[in-house]
Amino acid sequence: MVFRRFRLVVLTVCLLAGALLAQQQSAPSQSARQALVEMFSGSEEKLRKHLTLRMQDKLGEMTKENPAGNMDLVRAFTARKVPGTQKFDAFDFGPILFALNDSAQNSRLEVHIDADEPLGREEENILVSLHSFRAGIEQELPLGVRFMFNLKAEEGIWRLNAVTFSARIPVGDPRILDPSWWNPQTMNLAALSGVPAPAAAPASTSLDLPKMAPFRAVRMIGLAENLYARQHPEVGYTCGITNLVNVGKGLDDGELYKFMDPEFADGVYNGYRYSLIGCQGKPARTFQVTAEPLNGSGKAYCSDDRHNLRASDDGKALTCLIQGKIARQ
Repeated sequence: MVFRRFRLVVLTVCLLAGALLAQQQSAPSQSARQALVEMFSGSEEKLRKHLTLRMQDKLGEMTKENPAGNMDLVRAFTARKVPGTQKFDAFDFGPILFALNDSAQNSRLEVHIDADEPLGREEENILVSLHSFRAGIEQELPLGVRFMFNLKAEEGIWRLNAVTFSARIPVGDPRILDPSWWNPQTMNLAALSGVPAPAAAPASTSLDLPKMAPFRAVRMIGLAENLYARQHPEVGYTCGITNLVNVGKGLDDGELYKFMDPEFADGVYNGYRYSLIGCQGKPARTFQVTAEPLNGSGKAYCSDDRHNLRASDDGKALTCLIQGKIARQ
């Protein structure tokens, strides 16, 4: 009797060990985000690797039938030739997925990860949005562009299953008719989405840019915190907003330029008061940022080191921190 029970225990352990080993062997060796970065690395081979097996088979058939003419789909993703003044970067961690710096235009285009949602062990949705910067200051764009990448694990590799594209156009805002609001980067986004845009205005050297909306400002402060913590690992996050204003973001004629508008140094910008709290410890591993309307009318916004953007309708920062609702702007 005892021997029979012992054999049953041994058999159960072996079955469990086999199941765990099989799961480990089928589990992807990289994250879905890393697979997405690898896809857009500029290599046709790596792009093909992260296409579904059915798509790979179909491309193989098309290539045999017409070797020279059926690679347009692959080349559209991998051909990323940029002028000598531009630099493309990809990131395996943090809120920024891709970045394109243009030193000639003193501008930067960033792809931000807004959500990374696992749908079980073998499927994941990654939501990204496009953001434009000039002289280190984010610009409010007349075109809000988002992509949802759906990836599924197949034979231990994350593969692109679907891409959902959306564009938000504020047709109720009369500024959309002002050509000065459509900078070169916005024109590129408009072309991507097929949205007609006003004729481009002559280039201007003035940095008198439209004011940033509060929810975008809160997000930008979170990005500045990440940059500051990387530059000061012994300190971590900071609760001094002035420190973030002085954070260098990119190169302007060989010199680091400031990431945030100097107006933020006083904690007041575009009708909102901004505050940083929760930076205890050394190095500080957490922070919270809040934005309250100065006149008490409008939404309050808040976020944290996990970049969870929330809002409260009563205009109070405390309400936002305690029971704010997820804000998807």
